[in-house]
Amino acid sequence: MSKVIVGDADAIIALALENDPHHKQALTINSILVREKAVIIFPFTALPEAITTLKRALNQPDKAHRLSKQLGQGLFHVEYPNQEILCKASQIFETAVSKKNTFFDAIVAATAKSLEADAIFSFDEWYTKLGFRLASDLPN
Repeated sequence: MSKVIVGDADAIIALALENDPHHKQALTINSILVREKAVIIFPFTALPEAITTLKRALNQPDKAHRLSKQLGQGLFHVEYPNQEILCKASQIFETAVSKKNTFFDAIVAATAKSLEADAIFSFDEWYTKLGFRLASDLPN
């Protein structure tokens, strides 16, 4: 049975940007997940978050538009948050003490819980504090 991995926006950005500090590690993790035929599912919110960050904060409009086009072509496995995920995300968000932990991150965590994911493809250690494994910690 394939592993189920929930992807976060930071993993998308790390894969897209050659100068991202996690770029090489993201490529390695992605290669391992592809080799193992893991299914990487992105909460819908992770994709607009990554697109917006690439365009606005990182001044990478070409990469943002490429990602948007890939989304439009259906190249991602996408999970759309339902009411249950949003309620769980709200509960998770209430435990966030750092301003770095956003509601977007809470949706990723709630999606991972809902899908009983094997890991989260992210570089955010908050997920481990919530009891999730990161994809980088999976045995290969």
